[in-house]
Amino acid sequence: MVTDLLTTSIVVLAIGIGVAFTYFGYSFVTRFTSLLGGLGGALVGSFAARLFISFTFGTPSALDLLLVSFGGAIVGGIVGSYVALSLQRVAIIGTSFIISSSLLYWLMTHPKQTGTIPSLSLISESFHPLITSILFGGLVSILVWKFYFLFLAGATSLLGASLLQQFALHWSTLLPIFQDNTWTTLGTSQVLWLLLLGSGIIVQYRRYRGISPHQSLRRINPHRLR
Repeated sequence: MVTDLLTTSIVVLAIGIGVAFTYFGYSFVTRFTSLLGGLGGALVGSFAARLFISFTFGTPSALDLLLVSFGGAIVGGIVGSYVALSLQRVAIIGTSFIISSSLLYWLMTHPKQTGTIPSLSLISESFHPLITSILFGGLVSILVWKFYFLFLAGATSLLGASLLQQFALHWSTLLPIFQDNTWTTLGTSQVLWLLLLGSGIIVQYRRYRGISPHQSLRRINPHRLR
């Protein structure tokens, strides 16, 4: 089976994303956050600059409007990238709080799910689910803040390893280089998943261990993220 260029490009891009998360997740997330912040800031800056020039000087010429929009996009992009990097850790910690507290609250309010977990059933009967969930989410947030680097490296490697295995399950129909049972074995092998996860964490630890977990991301030397 000969695949077209589009299919090949999609598979190569998918592999690249999986590898990036697995072995370069810390820097990949940081750069991706900077990119999103820059793009968002550029759009807002361009729009704000056009509004400002219109309200201040009336209807500008097409050239003036283009120059002002371009300048606003540059300034907005720089500011947006800076703000996004500054808020990245806060956003990740906040997300960890929401996910962990919501998960525990759901488990505590669904007895059928907690029936097989004796300790969780006992907690559900002794403490209010909402308060317990908030306290648990706060504890998780503190741990994420304290071990931010290890958490982000582990989470991105976990995501990348899982993505690579999911992609492998579908390669048999996109790029049948091997037989179908080979891709199925690779996509369902827990040993391979653990190898990908472990190697990803080790590689990231060796690459970024010099970065202090309390260091602001925007102050990180770009050379340390390569």
